[in-house]
Amino acid sequence: MIQGGIIKKTITSLKQRLEAGNGLLTLQLREGELYEAKCTFRSPAREEDLMLFQEKLGCKLPQDYLNFLRITNGCSLFDHPEYGGEAYLYGWQDTFGVTYEEPNEGYLKVAYIYQDDIVIHLKAFNEGSDHYLMVKGHIDHFHDARPLHMNFEQWFDRFIICQGEKYWNWPIYNEGNNNRLRD
Repeated sequence: MIQGGIIKKTITSLKQRLEAGNGLLTLQLREGELYEAKCTFRSPAREEDLMLFQEKLGCKLPQDYLNFLRITNGCSLFDHPEYGGEAYLYGWQDTFGVTYEEPNEGYLKVAYIYQDDIVIHLKAFNEGSDHYLMVKGHIDHFHDARPLHMNFEQWFDRFIICQGEKYWNWPIYNEGNNNRLRD
């Protein structure tokens, strides 16, 4: 499959589920909790805007991330219907305003997920790495970011599969420590 193809399939399936649920998804979270959620998608980015975006950055962006922007120029995922949420994938024009840390060269925030920033390590990508995605705490510096060992497409697909949970922080649970870790 072409890099970025999973993005289209994942968003299409998510929209089909939303349509079947009259705009809402019923999610089953930890310990059997049921939760109603909605997702909001923006209009696709224009090709000329994506070219300008890359020119301003001074480097190429990953194809899978560009494909995401071509389908939806940002979105809000798994929001409570009344109270909202904190899972935002930025549109291209939003990234400059949210990437404010010093120094910020070589990094681009692409999502804010419940106090975590998902970051593209531009230098790693432009040097040929397929594992260019990183995560950092929202108030942390880029040098505190840790690699996720994946690309945007893999991260996005897993984030949808995990229904908005921050799976990158999950410890390993087993029968012996599950109850102890919850307390």
